[in-house]
Amino acid sequence: TGAHPPTLTRLMGVLVHLGLCAEPAPGQFTCTPLGALLQTDAPQSVRHFAMLMGGEWFGPTWPRLAQSVRTGTSAFESVFGMNVYSYLPQHPAALAVFQQTMSDLSADEGLALRDAYDFARCHTVVDVGGGRGGLLAILLQVFPSLQGILLDLPVVVEGAQALFQTEPLRGRCQLVGGDFLATVPAGGDLYLLKRVAVGLTDDEARTLFTNIRRAIAPQGRVLVADPDSRSPFGKLYDMLMLMGFGSRLRTDAEMQALLAQTGFTLTRAIETRAMTTLRLLEGVPT
Repeated sequence: TGAHPPTLTRLMGVLVHLGLCAEPAPGQFTCTPLGALLQTDAPQSVRHFAMLMGGEWFGPTWPRLAQSVRTGTSAFESVFGMNVYSYLPQHPAALAVFQQTMSDLSADEGLALRDAYDFARCHTVVDVGGGRGGLLAILLQVFPSLQGILLDLPVVVEGAQALFQTEPLRGRCQLVGGDFLATVPAGGDLYLLKRVAVGLTDDEARTLFTNIRRAIAPQGRVLVADPDSRSPFGKLYDMLMLMGFGSRLRTDAEMQALLAQTGFTLTRAIETRAMTTLRLLEGVPT
């Protein structure tokens, strides 16, 4: 690694204390099952998530936690002078880590969603802010009659082109580059928002749900998938959303009110087995 050996040994001792490594013999270190989660090829790897949290573009926001708590606004914007969505396209390295993190999470969350919700009765799923399409790909592979529409920023959906040219996905997913706060594709009977509403302020969320209400089929449904606000992961994720976006992880009551303001009725909540405590809230047009 090119590191100073005595100092590297001191650092390895810290990692042993944290449970990421073991020291079977003096000066010899191995990964524990916990530490192995930082490896690229580990099942349920959190390598890129850790890189995202420790990145130079996000780390500087945490010293401003007190400021965000006092004001309820994003520390990220006060540091960089722009929001996360404006920053990422201008910084390709950070965007690559962010996209890979979302893809890694989608692999686990996609399987959890597949098992928790009845997608077989859907015809067209619109994945709003769906990144590079990992979740839609899982659903289309399992449900052969399903059609998909992937909506995200043009620079993001461009990275999904190759995935949806493979069988059995070819010809079954429309890729739409755009801004969901401006408009969303019409005609879907399920609008899926995984980790989208949590990154929006109340005003932005109302705009998005209003756009969906205009576009949704009469018997359609909207499905909001965010971490459970009651879980330890959810509590910490809520702070992350404050620091990065000036937004928050909403309770069921807050989401019910938000849906009601935009023409939807909350019908049910569904638990999943996702390691991120993902929870589904289903709404239908009022």
